[in-house]
Amino acid sequence: MRAPLRGRGGRSASRLNAIAVLLPQFAIFILQFAICNLALPALAQDALDPIDPTVTRLPKIDPAVQQAQFAPPPLPYPQTVPPPEPLVPAAPPGQTTFRRVQIFPRAEGMGPQAEWLTPSPGENALVIKGGVNVVIQGLSIDGLPQEFGPLGDIDIETDRAVIWTSGVNTSNPTDLAQASDLPLEIYMEGNIVFRQGDRTVYADRMFYDVRRQIGIILNAELLTPIPQVDGYQYPGLVRLRAAAMRQLDQSHFVAQDGLVTSSRLEEPSYAFTADTITFEDLQRPAVDPRTGAPLVDPIAGPVVDHNMLVQSENNYVYLGGVPIFYWPTFATDLEKPSYFIDNVRLRNDSIFGFQALLEFDAFQILGMEAPVGVEWDLNLDLLTERGVGFGTGVQYARDTFFDLVGPTTGRADAWFINDRGTDNLGLGRRDIVPEEEFRGRTFWNHRQHLIGGLLDDWTVQAEVGWISDRTFLEQYYEDEWEQNKDQLTGVRLKRTYDNQSISVEANGRVNDFFTQTQWLPRLDHNWLGEPLLGDQLTWFTHSTAAYADIGIASTPTNPTLASQFELMPWEENAAGLPIDAAGERLTTRHELDYPLDLAPFKVVPFVLGDLYHAGDDINGNNIDRAYVHTGIRASIPFWYVDPAIRDALFNLNGLAHKVVFDAEASYTDASRDLNQFPLYDEIDDVAFLEMRRRLFFAPFGGELAGTYYIPGAPSFISAKFDPRFYALRSGLHGWVTSPSSEIADDFAAVRTGMRHRLQTKRGPLGEERIIDWVTFDSNATFFPNDNRDNFGAVVGMLDYDLRWHLGDRFSVLSDGAAETFGDGLRTASLGILLNRPMRGNAYLGVRTFGGIIDSNVINTTVNYRMSPKWIGSAGASFEIGGSGNNSQTIAFTRIGEALVATLGANYDQSKDNIGVSFLIEPRFLPTLNATRKTGIEIPPAGAFGLE
Repeated sequence: MRAPLRGRGGRSASRLNAIAVLLPQFAIFILQFAICNLALPALAQDALDPIDPTVTRLPKIDPAVQQAQFAPPPLPYPQTVPPPEPLVPAAPPGQTTFRRVQIFPRAEGMGPQAEWLTPSPGENALVIKGGVNVVIQGLSIDGLPQEFGPLGDIDIETDRAVIWTSGVNTSNPTDLAQASDLPLEIYMEGNIVFRQGDRTVYADRMFYDVRRQIGIILNAELLTPIPQVDGYQYPGLVRLRAAAMRQLDQSHFVAQDGLVTSSRLEEPSYAFTADTITFEDLQRPAVDPRTGAPLVDPIAGPVVDHNMLVQSENNYVYLGGVPIFYWPTFATDLEKPSYFIDNVRLRNDSIFGFQALLEFDAFQILGMEAPVGVEWDLNLDLLTERGVGFGTGVQYARDTFFDLVGPTTGRADAWFINDRGTDNLGLGRRDIVPEEEFRGRTFWNHRQHLIGGLLDDWTVQAEVGWISDRTFLEQYYEDEWEQNKDQLTGVRLKRTYDNQSISVEANGRVNDFFTQTQWLPRLDHNWLGEPLLGDQLTWFTHSTAAYADIGIASTPTNPTLASQFELMPWEENAAGLPIDAAGERLTTRHELDYPLDLAPFKVVPFVLGDLYHAGDDINGNNIDRAYVHTGIRASIPFWYVDPAIRDALFNLNGLAHKVVFDAEASYTDASRDLNQFPLYDEIDDVAFLEMRRRLFFAPFGGELAGTYYIPGAPSFISAKFDPRFYALRSGLHGWVTSPSSEIADDFAAVRTGMRHRLQTKRGPLGEERIIDWVTFDSNATFFPNDNRDNFGAVVGMLDYDLRWHLGDRFSVLSDGAAETFGDGLRTASLGILLNRPMRGNAYLGVRTFGGIIDSNVINTTVNYRMSPKWIGSAGASFEIGGSGNNSQTIAFTRIGEALVATLGANYDQSKDNIGVSFLIEPRFLPTLNATRKTGIEIPPAGAFGLE
């Protein structure tokens, strides 16, 4: 789940990933691949010599370092290793298969010494000294869990070996062939190198029963690729060191005195250790969720689901040789391996103080087996300036939800704190006493596509969004507040078929400090793109029937917030009181298009009609409205190609110019004025509406306060800055599927646009690809009735977007928009972007604002790899001629042999807040936080050998 404090206040504090979360994951996967694939056997403990738990030797890992061997006495063995010959094809199920054992010298030069012995009748033993290479092909894997795939060939190197077998021809000890059901056991000692696939084991002693695939490895070192994580195969290697690895049976495996790290050093930078790690693979038939019948692969046969469990005892996490975490027992499912603590973050800033944020795995804490596809965490957070927070979160992706069948996803989160501090929400709101002392939120978002039953093929969506007070979400979950949709409480059922959809929903208003509409209930039907009269006409329609109850935001109890709070005109009646609108709301909207192919033009005359009824208008009276929106749309494409254009400076290899001109002329006539309607369908999220209230007060007020906005009974807002009229001028009323049925009024406009693409080819000879060299889009609107619709300006609503990709790593970016009437918003930006994935990236840009609020802001960001070991990052935002410094960030990342450490600081001028951050993460992670933040790729540990 997402931990709290994810806003700018939280981002300004420090963060430390829990190493304990990461290492057990790879320890467990290594056991899965190493122990199972290598089939390390289990022997009775009393049959072994005492095990020295101390690992005294590291494997040979540098290909440039070769082990020197004493030259053994000569034997008539071949001095080179020929490539393996084709194996005998596998026998059909139930029939005997064959294996082949080939023996070669370990290295170029003199071959090993070999001697056949006969310990008992029918049994042969081959004793080999002086260095040997044993290759075993054609291994049977009956009974091995299919998750691990085929066993494959095995290549073993060792100083000495004893091979016990029977049913072989002893006349040729270098090439043995036998049936797979005959015994074959190998004991090895001295500088053992055991290779299978892309995994390598180094050990002192090893016993291996080939037929039963059981055995043991002593003083083992294993290098293995990291298993796939969420479908991504990471290229790094992980190292496992253990005093002993054993296989107890086909489903149970044990490692003793295990150590896991990606460091190649004798004393690793970090490591996870455990006295005993036990792996269990429980299998069960997979079931088709649609039919309930077992799943069967046409080639592989019945599909098996695996429930892989791991338990370990006396677990430690070491950092720099120092134990930093201990837990006596550990149990987890391999689907989500973790070590009790999913996340540890340490932060410090002036808003929350020092913060220690802990996220625990609830299933492991409670000793429960986690259902497939479900993650459940418990949160315990210490904030020295605010108090102790606690909560829980669940995230799930399953094929069923309780007894309901069908793919489902969801996320729930609840977090609470007895808050003894004050909120810092930015300039003018830096010391806000919360409206509630015990604060928190409960959030749930659920979606499921139902299969079978009465609601077959319907999609159900459910949501809960309770918040304790109006500022809690903005303070503790600022990213959600600013970027996510409003958190509501309700349920919706929807079904889509062909070109139609139908939905029914109901929701309640549980946060009375925000303006929201309750639908009790609401029914919607859409039918889009239906051909009529032999495809001559195209019909679109959207109809709704609902009972709506709109609730208006309450006045804040905090004096600072109350002094900056005013209701918007659509929230007040003629007496200046909050509206009390509740009743039926019925709408139906239809559009007919008549496409004409007037090549090269595409022309579409259209007419849209709408009928609207609501039980309450803004003054509590019944209201009916009809409007018609009609006009014509047209477009024409042009293109030109010149393959002869070549330019080395701009990297041009031919040039194609493609452009589309489009236009729409429309006229709208409505029987009611827009300002008579409550906004049952909100056109802004709550975060935007609450910000808009503050625009008319210090420090943002300016000419808006008292000129374009006048509080009263009711309040007045100029249409220039009224979001309802901006939505109308943008053409929201011309959509059949418009998100707001209330937006409509008398209006006329001619909208025009251009879409330019300049394209060339780049890439190696014969592998060129087409890329956009320049893209340029622009729009402008003409207003026939400019005094009514655009405040006296004939042309308005201008905008453009330019992208000039001079090279694959260098771009010039610019965009802008302008209103042409007095005090209208004008904004433009110009920036350059440079990106070299392995070296760094930089952005420098300026954005200017004009109108009621004037501002010129320079933004810059630089991430640069200063050396193989260091990355520097910096960013700044500076307002020219205004407030000056807005914010800065700076960070330095140290790339170690196995760890990546980042130390950073930032400053937020709006909140007058300084934060410090510190992060340590293992280098074998599939996606490093340092890479996400800087955009610079950091190669995995060991990618270039020992660094």
